[in-house]
Amino acid sequence: MQEAKTNQIVMNPRLNKTILPVLILFLLIATAAILYNSAMIGTASPALIPLSRGALEEQYGLKVNLVSVTAAGGMVDLRLKIVDGEKARTLLQDKANFPVIHVSRGNRTLNAPEDTKSQEISFENGVSLFLLYPNAGNAVKHGTPISIRFGEFALEPIEVN
Repeated sequence: MQEAKTNQIVMNPRLNKTILPVLILFLLIATAAILYNSAMIGTASPALIPLSRGALEEQYGLKVNLVSVTAAGGMVDLRLKIVDGEKARTLLQDKANFPVIHVSRGNRTLNAPEDTKSQEISFENGVSLFLLYPNAGNAVKHGTPISIRFGEFALEPIEVN
């Protein structure tokens, strides 16, 4: 008699030695990613304190004169006037409070160059601050609503000229 041949699956021991560690590694990485994402949900950035333009002038002695796109769209020009030098000093003497432009459309933040931040500010009444921000990726265009942030304070949205 002849033996009947059947379709038996024969496991290759070498293949088992390769697949099993790769599968375990994949499961560990996926579990770590899920745990990391769920942990990050609870660590949102601290809420910003809203501030109106009037309150900025009254409390911190600064008035926003202009926010405009310039240099063929490559720069954002922010002009602040110091109305009360002592109040402005309390806000701007801390470099962490240096104005930052936040573009909510696209969730982009524009920072002034480091050399601009390091320059000495004259806190005299009537002095104007001319600040130029690189418009990375043309995030800001004419009519774009932006918010100016001073550390933990966020100025109400302003439409760019």
